[in-house]
Amino acid sequence: MNEILVIIAIALAIFILPKLTGKRIEKSGQQAGIISKMTGWVRLAVMASILWPAVMAFSLRPWNGNQPMFFYVGIGPVALLWGIFWVLSGFRKGGRRH
Repeated sequence: MNEILVIIAIALAIFILPKLTGKRIEKSGQQAGIISKMTGWVRLAVMASILWPAVMAFSLRPWNGNQPMFFYVGIGPVALLWGIFWVLSGFRKGGRRH
């Protein structure tokens, strides 16, 4: 049960954190949604970030005492890849300071 809550928290963080930290661009008086600005690759990454831990949870069964392996194999790669994406997108923006 806790693992499912962790997965939900990660998914919510993926959608909510960019809204809190990103700039809002207004087009003709309306704000463009973050979802509509996402590329196909980012949408694929979000979907994989949800599905990978879910599949690993069902295969590793962390509720039976296999929590460390689940964190290393299920959540670790997702956190690592999103961290790399975050760093690379910071370099791509040219290192602007806010």
